[in-house]
Amino acid sequence: MIFDYTPGNLLVVELDKRKHLSKIFYDYWNADDKTLTPILYGLSRGLVESIVDREIGTNSRPVIIVETMSDAMYLNAFDKFLQDPNISMNPLNVVAAYNKNSVLPLAIFYRNHGYRTFILLDNSEESKQISAQLVSNEFSPIQTIFFEREGKNLESIEDYVVLEDYIHAVNQTYEIRLRKEGYSNLTSRDVTLKEKKGVLDNLKKIWEDHRDDDWGQFDNEEITRYICEKITLEETDFLSDKTKDQFRSLYRLIAERIRQYQNVVTKSDLAKFQRARI
Repeated sequence: MIFDYTPGNLLVVELDKRKHLSKIFYDYWNADDKTLTPILYGLSRGLVESIVDREIGTNSRPVIIVETMSDAMYLNAFDKFLQDPNISMNPLNVVAAYNKNSVLPLAIFYRNHGYRTFILLDNSEESKQISAQLVSNEFSPIQTIFFEREGKNLESIEDYVVLEDYIHAVNQTYEIRLRKEGYSNLTSRDVTLKEKKGVLDNLKKIWEDHRDDDWGQFDNEEITRYICEKITLEETDFLSDKTKDQFRSLYRLIAERIRQYQNVVTKSDLAKFQRARI
């Protein structure tokens, strides 16, 4: 356990596996991210304490809990990309759950600490079970938002990206990563021929078909990072107007649910979930 984070009092030692030498960081904040992760738990103590403070919760922006880091990255990146103040995510705190199993307890925790809490889910069977568990724990159906477009359920947030746009990002990423494994650029037809429900399942099937070619597993988070980085660099010519419109529809859906909830919830509704102060 670390008790003193004062610069100069905490040293970090990392092993350089290539040189078989140890490197000492006096400025520990410049160490490798994996080294920093356990330290951040201590550095962020003030953040954690603010989360459990009900006075902060009741006066904070609404929280929207998402199932994956990719969901959080897309929500933030496309919000910046679209720059539409009428449907901006800025009035929200986007919280990425560690995994699907942590969505329910995380939602209950935030709700019980005074936060107006919403949950964004994909349409997998596991997520539908989460939705049922949320209702059993007195969440309103208004607070649970499933990915959908024009009345049709979507399997993942990636399905808001036009297929051609998404395949461009896949090809740009994997033609480098799998160059030695004989990767050749995919087409939209290659993907749709797999006849799965969503783009991710289709791509995972393609990767399974190439298991013997050492393609490994399809990593959708790498594609997320590619797209979000291009948004940051303003190199977005490959993203079509249709992709933008489809993300606008997601933001409108979220905004509408928040508006509906605010119209029906009362202070007493929020207060009943908060434990009495000791």
